[in-house]
Amino acid sequence: MISQRIRVCWGTGALGVALLMNAIGVLALFYMVNVLGIAPALAGSLIFLTKLLDVISDPVVGSWSDRIKSPRGRRRPFLLAGAFVSTCSFILIFTTPIFAQQWLTAAYIFAALAVYTFGYTLFNVPYMAMPAEMTESYHERSAIHGYRMVFIASGIFLATSVPPLLQERLGPYNWITYSIVGAGGGAIILASMLTTYFGTAGARFTDAGVERINVFRQFSPIRRNPHFLLLIAVKAAQLVGIAASQATILFFVQHYLQMPLAILFWYGVVFTAMSIVGTPILVAISKRIGKRETYFLAALCYVIAVSSWMLAGPGEPLPAILARAAIIAIAGSGNIVMAMSMLTDTIEYDARRTGIRREGVYTAVYSFVEKFTFALGPLIIGLALQFAGFDRDLPDDALQTPEVGGALLLGMSYIPTAMGLTAMFILSRYRLTRAQLEQMEHAKS
Repeated sequence: MISQRIRVCWGTGALGVALLMNAIGVLALFYMVNVLGIAPALAGSLIFLTKLLDVISDPVVGSWSDRIKSPRGRRRPFLLAGAFVSTCSFILIFTTPIFAQQWLTAAYIFAALAVYTFGYTLFNVPYMAMPAEMTESYHERSAIHGYRMVFIASGIFLATSVPPLLQERLGPYNWITYSIVGAGGGAIILASMLTTYFGTAGARFTDAGVERINVFRQFSPIRRNPHFLLLIAVKAAQLVGIAASQATILFFVQHYLQMPLAILFWYGVVFTAMSIVGTPILVAISKRIGKRETYFLAALCYVIAVSSWMLAGPGEPLPAILARAAIIAIAGSGNIVMAMSMLTDTIEYDARRTGIRREGVYTAVYSFVEKFTFALGPLIIGLALQFAGFDRDLPDDALQTPEVGGALLLGMSYIPTAMGLTAMFILSRYRLTRAQLEQMEHAKS
């Protein structure tokens, strides 16, 4: 049984991770286009290209954290290093100097984004491997990720709701606005990640089981784990939709709905409250009807909410926007908690099948898919805005072209809806159950 203190301290790290990833996902494209003056297609491409570094960094860090010998556990040394690198990267990104030549500005932020990519990997891959070591209980995995979801919701709130208030007060195109985001966000990221490092000192950890040498060869057993392959396909589809909507939302509110960015503060309040309230309810539901079924229900709610943006227009009533926030929050809680709980189940399946523990390898693949899809979203939206003829010099209250409106709906509704339906279809094929895991444990004993 994991103690309450360790659950909370481990979950706290998700606040920093969520703030880091969601601030980049929501703000980066808007900031690069409207403040740094980088063309939309180039801005999206820079975000995407830095994620290609994860092809190397994720498997190396995941495998390394599986094999390391340390009295502090296999994962915790990485948390400490990742905390400082992640913090520095966040500050570097949002304090990017504006050079006279666009290519110099682009080169600087590309380097800062590359540091972010490595720092995120250094912390998050070992971090996400820890629950599989801390407990073998089927439902306790859902419970610990329930704690994590509370901190994720808080991190998303800080990343997506507080900056719009600063944008409204100081100006959405003011460089100072984003430097404040960088400094304040960096301090929060460091504090949350260090809390996890120091607070999990007493957590249970395991040994790898055998010594392995070739880093990339360790990934071959994943191909023989059909449950993990299905789960990662579900997440990839969902995350493409989520990443597209995150990259679009500031543009969508300002140029499609023609509303002040400050409404995103209230959107965030509702989203955070419903995430916190909904998470324990979803965990309880999963114990009754199963993890897959709860995950499917959450995915359905998400599709209903994002598809409804097709019906929205300028001056959309605030209650309708907040209703979508509530539904998306509940759906997001189910998607995150069930997916991560099921991920630890697929890791346990592999360990019981092979006798080798590969938590780091599995979470490295998961982390790579997560970051790759979150880079794919800004790339798609940046290209769509570029081809649609987005004009960043138009006043906020001036109408963009119908083509730009179509590009914004593409990111906010069309792609999320299509990807959500794809995810539901793949999820319907997932079959790993508690009974199957218990049967494997009895067979081993």
